[in-house]
Amino acid sequence: MGLQCTEIKDKKELKRFITFPRELYKNDPNFIFEPLLIQRPFFSRSNPFFEHSQVRFFLAQKGGIMVGRVAVVTNTVHNKTYHERTGFFGFFDAVYDHDVAKILLDKVIEIHTQNGFEKIIGPTNFTTNDPCGVLISGFEHPPVILMPYNKPYYNDLLLRYGFEKEVDMASWRFDERVIGRPFFGRPIEGIEQKLAASDITIRNIRYKDLQQEIVQMREVYNRANIDNWGFVPLNQSEFRYMTGQLKAFVPERMVFLAEQNRKQVGFLVTLPDMNTAFRYVRSGKLLPFGWIKLLWHKRKITNVRILILGVDPLFRNRGIDIMLYEKLRRGLIRMGFCSGEACYVMENNRAMKAILSKSGCIKVKEYRLYGIDLSRTRERCKMKV
Repeated sequence: MGLQCTEIKDKKELKRFITFPRELYKNDPNFIFEPLLIQRPFFSRSNPFFEHSQVRFFLAQKGGIMVGRVAVVTNTVHNKTYHERTGFFGFFDAVYDHDVAKILLDKVIEIHTQNGFEKIIGPTNFTTNDPCGVLISGFEHPPVILMPYNKPYYNDLLLRYGFEKEVDMASWRFDERVIGRPFFGRPIEGIEQKLAASDITIRNIRYKDLQQEIVQMREVYNRANIDNWGFVPLNQSEFRYMTGQLKAFVPERMVFLAEQNRKQVGFLVTLPDMNTAFRYVRSGKLLPFGWIKLLWHKRKITNVRILILGVDPLFRNRGIDIMLYEKLRRGLIRMGFCSGEACYVMENNRAMKAILSKSGCIKVKEYRLYGIDLSRTRERCKMKV
């Protein structure tokens, strides 16, 4: 049997789709497979993304052996937000074989051409609010929680097919030297006093009031990110779904809210790097004994990921971001964390890169999103004919 690309049709094949990376990277010590109990709901109808958009899943097989996968993503909200006709792809994984990459990406092109789209961007799993991009540098480091990991040849597979760079992002690492000194290495009491004079305070989230807290958090999140490349606003159900996932692993002490007269104007969310514990459950199966390993190693986590910082545009340049980071720094010391990563810093975000650099952080990984113009692809096809 030759190389084939087929659409999944049942739960058994969806499981093969989800678990393919576990087989592909079984000998890679840096690869971390997220537990199936956490992954499965993301692919189910409980994910509110499916309320407005569509995804089709495909497997590549050769001689009955699975050699690749891809998801063809139609993000309706993105196209409505930006008045575009753009298709997406995600969950792209393959062995180092250009024929395998081609049969998968041909399927992406075929479907999005039928959809009448003009461009394709990816990988996004499923949106830019989710894990996205291909790792292009920093392969010597394991991924932190909810970040992609892949072999170096993925860049070659996509470029050889005809995709081009769309945008690059980076992860910046900090260690105990950064955490152990005040933000920027200088006192910040003046900033704290100015914020207090403006009735701006910072506190931790209260999970007992989570449903009330996230109403304002979502509003700040959407306003704070509206100018970021490719950002798609989250509706209530999507934001509730996202925060519900995090609540199980993120202590209240790692989520900070900035308020003025009880109205949220900013927030900072940091995650314990659960990958540190997940790596000891390589099968992804928590039952019957995986839970024991997970809970044991969860106690030993000393690494974090800064998931997102958001400040309402009307309250920027007042030092709220600096104060949020300072509150986090103090909290990390109390909780025993000594290192971490700030992820998905856009290449054109000069302000954030300056803040991270001045604070002593080091850029350790780069990720890339790719794009291809379908009109040019069609022109090349005509020329070949």
